[in-house]
Amino acid sequence: MGIAIKYLRNDYPAAQLSVFRNLFGMLPCFIALYFSRDWHTNGRTVIIKEWRLGLLRGVFVSLAQLCLYTSYFYIPFALVATMEYTGPMMVTLLCIPLLGEKFGWFKMSAVISGFIGIVLIMQPWSSDFNIIILLPVLAAFGYSLARVTALNFPRDVPTPLINLYAQVGTIIVSMILVITFNMWSNFKNFEDFIIVCLMGLAGGTGTLLLIYGSRKAELSKIMPFDYIEIFFALLLGWIFFREWPVDQLFPGALFIVLGGLIIYWRQTNKSRTRDRKAQ
Repeated sequence: MGIAIKYLRNDYPAAQLSVFRNLFGMLPCFIALYFSRDWHTNGRTVIIKEWRLGLLRGVFVSLAQLCLYTSYFYIPFALVATMEYTGPMMVTLLCIPLLGEKFGWFKMSAVISGFIGIVLIMQPWSSDFNIIILLPVLAAFGYSLARVTALNFPRDVPTPLINLYAQVGTIIVSMILVITFNMWSNFKNFEDFIIVCLMGLAGGTGTLLLIYGSRKAELSKIMPFDYIEIFFALLLGWIFFREWPVDQLFPGALFIVLGGLIIYWRQTNKSRTRDRKAQ
């Protein structure tokens, strides 16, 4: 999805790409919803009590997408992916007010480690520093907020339905921006339209799987696997755009990853402790 957006971002506004990303991203949700046992058991209803929260998550996602898609225009692909994966630290912080979790020394050290990583990558002391590099961090905050609030839905609400509400909310916000600020550009060729379709399918499938994972297991246990994207982003950025920002990426990326691993290690130890007590 990111490769497609970066490829198209020179010719099409971010809000327009957001509309099509979520429009075509609905297709995986419809397919998953059709095969959802819970949805059929509950009478195939599409109206949920938490519909306001569902649409509100779309507002968070739309703002995150605008920041993310804009950053691809200015920042190397691998740097965007790495900065975006300050998400584990943000999820950790957001779980405190939204889910009532406590903030201890381990979580504090994880957040500090992630913050150090951000500073090292941003290099605010450099003459080349541009505040635009904060856009992936803002995107990470928006995605993290949507990810945490997904846990406020009852277990009997099908995951595809939760994602559908978010995408409808995102389309509404993006369309308002497109109409208000005339952020539209006609497709130059059929190839670009096909790429947009694939972008939406890839993004919709990936987001759906993330929400499935978030509802099935503790967020802190899932987050470390997200860092695999940093490797893929570095590799794909070199293959498609001949970008290799290793000098700026390290050692900051290591501190960001370390922060996520601290959270994972702490949560794993807590789970083992609870299991031993239960026995």
